[in-house]
Amino acid sequence: MNLIPVAISRSKALEHAYKVLEQPRAHMRLTLTQTKSGLSLYYDGRVMTRVFVNRSGLSAAAAMGEALRVRVPKLGESVDARVSSGVVFRVLALSALDYRNELSFQLATRLIAEARDMQGTRGTSEA
Repeated sequence: MNLIPVAISRSKALEHAYKVLEQPRAHMRLTLTQTKSGLSLYYDGRVMTRVFVNRSGLSAAAAMGEALRVRVPKLGESVDARVSSGVVFRVLALSALDYRNELSFQLATRLIAEARDMQGTRGTSEA
């Protein structure tokens, strides 16, 4: 998959992501990539969301990985996941939480549980 290395704002990425999610999909192949600036989630070569390297961003990255059932990639690496658009919707919500607020962790726990329930009892979605 060719990832488009164009700098895009987080808000523009999310705007694109929610437009993609207007059409429900049973299977979406995503790529989670970590660079020096943070973690980005790609679909079809375009950024859907990104989180930055700070305390809140690292918490979001861990939650996103857990919801996708993949490990958070090491710096310079990527991992693939194949999930439904419903799971992606929850992952986007996880990326947008402000983890400086303790209540965000409670909401994250709920979103992760929903995402995992949507994936059933199968193993990892890592490809």
